[in-house]
Amino acid sequence: MKLKLLLFLFTLTLSSTLVAQETVGLLQHEVGSYDGYTLFTPEKSDFVYLINNCGQVINTWEFTDKPALTCYLLDNGNLLRAGKPNLEIRDWDNNLVWQYNLRPLGLRQHHDIEPLPNGNILCLVKDVVTEAEQISLGKNPALLNGDLKSEKLVEIEPVGTNDMNIVWEWRFLDHIIQDFDINAPNYGDVAAHPELMDFNYSDYNMNHSDWLHMNSVAYNADLQHIVLSAKSTGEIYVIDHSTTTAEAAGHSGGNSGKGGDFIWRWGNPEAYRQGTPADRKLFEQHDAKWITNGYVNEGKISVFNNDQGGDQTHSSIHIVSPQLDVNNNYEMENGAFLPTDYYWSWSGEVQGDTVIGLKKCGVQALPNGNMILCETSKGRLTEVNLDGDIVWVYRNPAGSEIHNQYSTNLEILGDNSIFRGEKYPKDHIAFTGRNLTPGDIIEDINANSEECITNLSTPALETQLTIGINNPVSNKRLQFHSTLENTNLIIYDLRGKVISKLNNFNGNNLKVSQLNAGLYFLKIEKEGKQQVLKVVIE
Repeated sequence: MKLKLLLFLFTLTLSSTLVAQETVGLLQHEVGSYDGYTLFTPEKSDFVYLINNCGQVINTWEFTDKPALTCYLLDNGNLLRAGKPNLEIRDWDNNLVWQYNLRPLGLRQHHDIEPLPNGNILCLVKDVVTEAEQISLGKNPALLNGDLKSEKLVEIEPVGTNDMNIVWEWRFLDHIIQDFDINAPNYGDVAAHPELMDFNYSDYNMNHSDWLHMNSVAYNADLQHIVLSAKSTGEIYVIDHSTTTAEAAGHSGGNSGKGGDFIWRWGNPEAYRQGTPADRKLFEQHDAKWITNGYVNEGKISVFNNDQGGDQTHSSIHIVSPQLDVNNNYEMENGAFLPTDYYWSWSGEVQGDTVIGLKKCGVQALPNGNMILCETSKGRLTEVNLDGDIVWVYRNPAGSEIHNQYSTNLEILGDNSIFRGEKYPKDHIAFTGRNLTPGDIIEDINANSEECITNLSTPALETQLTIGINNPVSNKRLQFHSTLENTNLIIYDLRGKVISKLNNFNGNNLKVSQLNAGLYFLKIEKEGKQQVLKVVIE
């Protein structure tokens, strides 16, 4: 078990809460926060930062322009960043590895990119459609509002240091249906074709020049599926990436047999005439992506719901659990895609502020089940556990300048915004062989960081036992790999609270029926020696 985990759970600082009234940097750090490295790119800065839980800088990168809008750490330790206008890859030491500007090709990348396992990059790009073209595709003239901003995906293969190939493409307009003009293409029964988008769908708040407003793209390598978030329609869509470009433009081919059509969509069944406004779940949402394999809630989808309920009073974060049948088809019921509701949700306050982000923002699931949400306008990252408890809060101090404590410019200018923040496990392959010595914090001073650093520098107890268990735990019975004799067992939850304590235990298995499904820590003690294990209860 890692040094810091042992310290947080079992030193005298078990119940520590950092409460200094700081305005930027580390604002709160509780037992139960996930101990990783957080990556973020301030919207008004050329820099990207990687920090630890105390707010200390682990690494920085400097790029040639402002972000547009996100960055990703690659498995080889390089950093991929979408900029204005260049896509760039830099190595751990900030050396430029590859750079390319898509705009001379007429491709306007925006919002998000997605690195693929093969080294290629998926890019969201605008696809402009004139009013005449819209009419030819069956658009109701009453909905026209100038050129239409549609969307397409391109997969690019970086070549050398400043070149690339487009190896795959998918266009949203290849997958539309309409029942307005019988003489136009794509005429049909909208309700009978949930795999297609109603070209004339209109809701209470749509701007028909920006009818989709895609803002995120993510990839599931196991399924070869892509998930897209469309802010304007209140839906997230899954498409099949196992297609050729020709198949992606049609309705057959690929592993799904459906070409580039939607194989799942969720959030607003009214958009394909299988529900009413009361059935809508997503409003202006951002950052839909699969939860990583090996994490708590793996395989489900997380999403930031910017305008929960459509009343502009609060935002929320969700986990959604699509269901696949034995043939890997997404399940439906009464013509609508399942599930009917969220798997898990949270909305509330962070240090007295109601979470409400009507633009951008994001959320990420962490290995221990915690969720880290980003409020773009505040530049604030908040980690919340599955019980709804706030366990870590950090506010970006960087923008066009570094904002020190109590800076009035930060509040007046909103200069510290960040599109997203991602926390990476410390054992992520990208960190192998890297110098991870913590540096200074970004801002000038921070009492919370000082206390955090002091706690982490305190020597931790040695892990001296080497007892194995079957993990995850099934059937509520904890199975040890050997028979224990006169051994003390203590089970803690993620906040460090003692859930169960058993002295002088003898045996090779322990019934844990009192524990709900989730993540716990097991401390094993015997004859002055001890061990701490992470335990996942199914």
